[in-house]
Amino acid sequence: MSTQEYFLGTASPIGFRTKFGEQINKPGYYTYILKGGPGTGKSTLMKKAAEHFKNSPLSVYRCSSDTNSLDAVIIEDKKIIIVDGTSPHVFDPIYPGVSQEIVNLGSFWNKSEIYKNRKAIKQLSDENQKYHQTTRRYIEAISALNSDIFRHAENCLDKLKLYAYIERLSKKLMRKSAVSGEGKREFCQLSAFTAEKYRTLPVKGSYSGYYIRDDYFAGGDCFLRKLADIFTDNGYDIIISECNMLGSPTFEHLVCRQLGLVFTTGNFLNRLTPDSENIINFTRFYNREALSEKKQRISFNKKAVTELADEAAICLKTALNIHDELEKYYVNAIDFKALNKMTSKFIESLE
Repeated sequence: MSTQEYFLGTASPIGFRTKFGEQINKPGYYTYILKGGPGTGKSTLMKKAAEHFKNSPLSVYRCSSDTNSLDAVIIEDKKIIIVDGTSPHVFDPIYPGVSQEIVNLGSFWNKSEIYKNRKAIKQLSDENQKYHQTTRRYIEAISALNSDIFRHAENCLDKLKLYAYIERLSKKLMRKSAVSGEGKREFCQLSAFTAEKYRTLPVKGSYSGYYIRDDYFAGGDCFLRKLADIFTDNGYDIIISECNMLGSPTFEHLVCRQLGLVFTTGNFLNRLTPDSENIINFTRFYNREALSEKKQRISFNKKAVTELADEAAICLKTALNIHDELEKYYVNAIDFKALNKMTSKFIESLE
């Protein structure tokens, strides 16, 4: 069966941002919230669960700070969610035992072994936080510059021309008979800032792709918001992925499974290149003369954003390396025999 990958969340100018709480609150789903420090086997448990249920439709959520690590797995046909509920994405049961429950992997620690290394653990934890805080300051600067580009571009956007194009395109894309009722919106993170800078995960499956080329953010955001309204008004469910590298999140990607469509935005920040023949170049929807008056400022902002993103990625990579060192102390204090036994029983219980 198909497995779609997302990020659980991403660094943003206001800290770690996630909308995964909406997944936990979906009717009929049961959530297992994993608790425990670094190296207690949370990601490993989720990887084992994903492997066990590989023949089921899965949604797998990667950690943006460490893309090799998992933060959540959803077994869609069983309506089961397994999620890391520790900082920075803290989740707790809303309806304990009814819709959610905690799985404490910290119970397999040798506490005396951890306490023996308390000085090193505290030092590494503080160092890790320091680099995450520095990363956040870089992203605050990036978002301010990107927001400046957005504001100038929005003032130069020919919305009437863009809206007319959207109306023509949507009529072409939608089936003649609309789905009954109002469509649902779901927010899932396809893009995130990582130690490899801004990264986007591919949409799996057979889709007709549309590539939106927009270096100024405003046009693509306006296009996707309007298209989202049209699709949901006509009963189609959509998945929206936001860009969190501005003061306010912008719409960056959109998926409509019922229509077999995916819209992907490419710009100087995410460095995405078109992989489909359907390319929409948004320069035609801007007043070029008005935009050219801001050309020097926008060029400066782009250059500064690129350099700041390089530095932010280095900081995040350093934080990851420190986390790996911190994790070793916890790994050495884990009773893996008991943990592996519990993991096997837990996964079997999901059947």
